[in-house]
Amino acid sequence: MRETIRTWVEIDTSALVHNLQYGRQLTGKKVMCVIKGDAHGHGAAVCGRTLEENGADAFAVACLTEGIALRSGGIKGPILILGWTPAEYAGELAKYQLTQSVFDEDYARDLNAALQRTGVLLDAHIKLDTGMSRTGLFAQGDPVPPAEAAARIAALSNLRVTGVFTHFAAADMPEKDEFTAWQLNNYRGVLSELEKRGACVGMVRHAANSAGILYHPETYFDMVRMGVMMYGLYPNGVFACDGPLRQALTLKSRVVQVKELPAGASVSYGCTVKTQKSARVAVVGAGYADSYPRSLSNQGAYAVINGSRCPQIGRVCMDLCMFDVTEADVRQGDIAVLYGKGGMALEEVADLAGSINCEITSVLTNRVRKIYL
Repeated sequence: MRETIRTWVEIDTSALVHNLQYGRQLTGKKVMCVIKGDAHGHGAAVCGRTLEENGADAFAVACLTEGIALRSGGIKGPILILGWTPAEYAGELAKYQLTQSVFDEDYARDLNAALQRTGVLLDAHIKLDTGMSRTGLFAQGDPVPPAEAAARIAALSNLRVTGVFTHFAAADMPEKDEFTAWQLNNYRGVLSELEKRGACVGMVRHAANSAGILYHPETYFDMVRMGVMMYGLYPNGVFACDGPLRQALTLKSRVVQVKELPAGASVSYGCTVKTQKSARVAVVGAGYADSYPRSLSNQGAYAVINGSRCPQIGRVCMDLCMFDVTEADVRQGDIAVLYGKGGMALEEVADLAGSINCEITSVLTNRVRKIYL
């Protein structure tokens, strides 16, 4: 059957390339492309190959299975696993030539012991917790203890430490720039201590996420990590129609029925909307199981159908949603642009849904077909 029979996303790979090139030109640094969560819903294998063919220096994923999937998809460059991989899988990490993040000494020793038993070496990046209070060696203040721990990790026999990094908690929030500066100072303090010990020779230093790239050039170091901005999404949640990024993903569906409703007719679950006068309503074949959030219900969202902005009405269902097309020329089978190019920006959708732009794309289900342009 045609991929566009019901609901699908169109992914413009030239937008990915444009955003990658913009990030490289802006920073002048190597770029690590963060394609965890199936490339934020855009499809990790295809996006990864496209980015690698166009100069991506490295990749980052969340877990071992994502790393193996990238290797199986033909990705040859360095792949950093940002999350935890149990030490018992050290052999798989080495087999697929993956780089593992290490965030405490006990884990590093366990991983090293497992590697010793298999007789292989493994690349690793040390993670520093400079203020996120998530994973990482605690580095919020005195830089000496985390530097000493990092030096001991770097001295382990079967771990080849090739990088040291941190992650910013609020680099997209100007009102918290003082906190970001504090995190950066914590990171620099540990680096300085490592340099005194001669323990960071050959280590790639990376701290800037998408917000760091766009708003904090002082965070660039040796490499930057492009996450949401790779897909044309702004980390501060504000869409810039004339900005430097190009959104890659567009969600489309089809009108499955157009019906005439009299005044006083209730629309969808809960009877949350009643027509004030006779109206034409288009039922569209997408719902919250297609990453069209239920929280958009009656919040001012719209679809673009044949060039007309058609307001969403009634509660969004699992598989269907409704739009007022009284003032539009709409027929069964017509294409409805739900968000993306030609429709609502993902930042608009996220704002109405009480979410963030990358969550909207990251929860795309398998029944939403991906078409790469």
